Formats: sequence, structure tokens, C-alpha cells
Amino acid sequence: MKKKIFFLVLFSSLLFTHLTLFSADKDAPSSAEAEKEKALKNPYPNDLGPEKIDISKYSAELQEGYKLMLDKCAKCHTPSRPLNSQFLDLKPEELQTLKSSNPEIFKDKLVWQIETGIWQRYIKRMMAKPGCNINTQEGKKIWKFIVEDSKKRKTGAQAKVWAEHRKKLLAEFKTKYPDRFKELFEK
Repeated sequence: MKKKIFFLVLFSSLLFTHLTLFSADKDAPSSAEAEKEKALKNPYPNDLGPEKIDISKYSAELQEGYKLMLDKCAKCHTPSRPLNSQFLDLKPEELQTLKSSNPEIFKDKLVWQIETGIWQRYIKRMMAKPGCNINTQEGKKIWKFIVEDSKKRKTGAQAKVWAEHRKKLLAEFKTKYPDRFKELFEK
């Protein structure tokens, strides 16, 4: 009698497990798809910019990081989000040099948000999200690309071009998503 009860409980448990695992909603979004849906519902000005840039003059290492960013990061949000971000990640000595040579860059945080380690924090946070399949080595390559690309396209001779581009994105975003603009920037 005890054997019958044992096997009945075992069979019931196995049947329940099978039904739970294999009858799950096949149309339910994956973790990455759910993150992408969330990102699309909560846009940023960055999302309105281009999803690709010209990297032909970048080193092979940076080009590899760019390709990884396009492939891996695009699973949860558009590539335009990091490519058009106001973030500028500088080493402390680069920060001091820029403060001396180009102090106007520090006046508008919506155009340039300059912090040491900001991209490292963001990439680590993204890697910790459900469904993210970026390993540590890939994360470092993406980080290196984003940091160097930000310096190339947002400072020096490109600073004025970047400011115009970013201000255009902000104006377009404010028109297209006025409530979201208020939520993000008019607190």
C-alpha cells in the first residue's frame, strides 16, 4: 500500500512538473524581449538618433566592440540609446584637461554628462538584467568602444557638431514625448 501511494505521489509530481514546464505560454516574451518592450515604452532622446555610425576609421578592436554592441545591446534596446547618449566617460586626468581647455562642455548636462566610470556602471547594470547574454569579456569590449567613441564624437573638433545633434534630439523628444520629457528633465 505504501509503495502504491509513493508511486502515485511520484507520478503526480512528475506529471505536474511536465505540465508546468511544457505547457507554459509559448508566446510569452523572453527576458530580453520583455526588457526591449520596457525600453520602447520608456523612450529617451537618444532613441531618436541614428542606430549606426561610421566606424571605418576606428581600430579593429573598437570595431569589434561596436559590432558586439549592435548585436548584444540591441536585444534589449535600440543601439541608438548608447550611441546618442549624453554620457562622456573620462579618466580623472582627462577630466581636468577638458575643464581647462573646454569649460563650456560642463554647462549643459543634457548635452554632456561627464563622469569617470559612468559607462562602466551602466554596462555592468545592463549585464545584470534578466536575459542579458553579455559575458565579461564582451562587456569590456563594448565598454571600451563606447568610452572611446564618446570621446571621439563628443569632444575636441566634434564638440560643436555633437552639441547641435544632441540639442536637436532633445527638442524633437520634447515635441514627440512631452510628458516623458517632463518626467526625465523637469523635476
